[in-house]
Amino acid sequence: MSGGRPPGLDAQLAGLLARHGARLRVLVAQHCSANQGLDPDDIEQEVRIRLWKALERENNPALPASYIQRVVVTTVIDALRRSKPEQTTALPEEGQEAGIEALLDPVGPVRSARDGQHMDMVRAAIEALPGRRRQPVRLALQGFTPEEIGELLDMTATMAKNLMYRGLYELRDRLRAAGLDGSDDD
Repeated sequence: MSGGRPPGLDAQLAGLLARHGARLRVLVAQHCSANQGLDPDDIEQEVRIRLWKALERENNPALPASYIQRVVVTTVIDALRRSKPEQTTALPEEGQEAGIEALLDPVGPVRSARDGQHMDMVRAAIEALPGRRRQPVRLALQGFTPEEIGELLDMTATMAKNLMYRGLYELRDRLRAAGLDGSDDD
């Protein structure tokens, strides 16, 4: 029983893994070296789950090999981040008050808040793009090539490239108008 899943999702995943399963295992083995402390079987399982979710979200059984490679790499990176112990900074001992200023550095939180505001502005600018350009721009910003975008959106590579570039130029103009021109005044 599929339990609310789109019909055929399991078949789509099986087809995708039939086409790319061997390459997926090779990529996982390449990216999981012995000194990282990662279990290749766990990574492969997490990649399969992410691919399944991507198929469910995109409803496109023709995910390209480059997308699968990116999923493997991001899964390994995420696993490494989860396994990395949190770095801590010891509080200064009495008489070492000069070190407190380093702990209370206002640039970190201020920059973090500003970066969050900038990302909100970028998201809003992307949402304001015309519908036909919005998805190609999103995919381009994720690293997809025009050929892959065309394949994913069921259009020619030339059409995808034109929509992508027009959308990126418009996005750049919108961000400049909003005061985000890529220069920092820090």
